Amino acid sequence: MSESKGITEKDLVNSIKNILRKSGHLNKFQAEMRAKVTEILQDRQVSLNPGYKNTGAPKPSSEVLLINELIREYLEWNGYLYTASVMSSEAGMTKTKRTRGELCAEVGVKDDEKSSTLPLLSNIIAAYSDRIKRKINKVKRDVQ
Repeated sequence: MSESKGITEKDLVNSIKNILRKSGHLNKFQAEMRAKVTEILQDRQVSLNPGYKNTGAPKPSSEVLLINELIREYLEWNGYLYTASVMSSEAGMTKTKRTRGELCAEVGVKDDEKSSTLPLLSNIIAAYSDRIKRKINKVKRDVQ
């Protein structure tokens, strides 16, 4: 019992932080806290100013919403769950995510067994890069 008197509150807090850091929960809590603070500040701005109209960012176009969904899918696929959570909050994205099938249809990508192992954003970039390489090779062949 005399040993417990030697532990300070600061020691206890540091120990808990270390345990949370090692388990990966500290980053999650910090990201959730940032997202919640952002949400609270946005709500507070509206509640303190009844006539307040956010003239900052315009309402996102359908293209921006699609890009945000593709980025969220990419982040989550790579395990960047906390980053995706904060981005979703800051971008005002809905909690309901579009299905991969819906995203494929909107982007015009046909998903197969091979492509479904990667995030759509990676597939789009790979397809675009391949198309550019084919055009460069065609130009080189035409010049020769």
